Amino acid sequence: METGSGLRTMAATATVLVALAVGGCNRDAEGTETASPTGSATASTSTSPTPTPSPSSSLPTVGEVYRQARTAALAAPSGHVVGTQTRDGAPVTVDVEGNANGSNQTVFITTPSGGQAEVITVGADHWLGGDEEFWVEQTGDPAAGSGMVGKYVAISESDATELGSFTLRTMLTETFGLPEIAALETDASPVEESEVDGKAVYILGEADGARLWVLADGSATLVRAVGPSTAPADLVFSDWGRAQTFTTPPASMVVEG
Repeated sequence: METGSGLRTMAATATVLVALAVGGCNRDAEGTETASPTGSATASTSTSPTPTPSPSSSLPTVGEVYRQARTAALAAPSGHVVGTQTRDGAPVTVDVEGNANGSNQTVFITTPSGGQAEVITVGADHWLGGDEEFWVEQTGDPAAGSGMVGKYVAISESDATELGSFTLRTMLTETFGLPEIAALETDASPVEESEVDGKAVYILGEADGARLWVLADGSATLVRAVGPSTAPADLVFSDWGRAQTFTTPPASMVVEG
């Protein structure tokens, strides 16, 4: 998925529509912690003490938690993910919220140049919006770009996905498909325990490598995913099954070509 070329393709579409609109109307002026199987703490009369299990013996393995987290994440009907991914060799900041399949969602994408684009999808319809920096870059005209802030341009599905196939499910599939992440499935070592925002989590993977953070409350909820050095990424997940529902932009905010 080549975001750079995608933006240029969308720019051509958006610029034509904006030029028509501006020319026509702008002349006057948007874990459950499993208690250690306490090996029955029955006092022994034997002179040989019963071996005390190490703390890690009560923890699940990396592979076990990985499989549970992958299943739960891919089955979620909706969610919210914010962070960075590497696209077309450059870091891209994304904020995706909505249905897992992308049928109802809003995507914010910060371009390498710093502008932020927004794509709203409701059913089969798509709209492109953005901040002033984005629109000035796309139109090449500061006045026209400024006038487009808070406005949306109706675009085709192909134009919408030219920015990249950013849906919750595709981003999860890409993440779990990375070889360094997928390798966690066969890791038989115990997970590492930690906390995120006061909540107990399991950490899968080694420091400075591909890692996953999963709630340790038994829900197997994926909290964060960090990609390997070969595909740098840092994604934070939330609102599983509780994402907002988006509606079409008001007609007064839509620029017609």
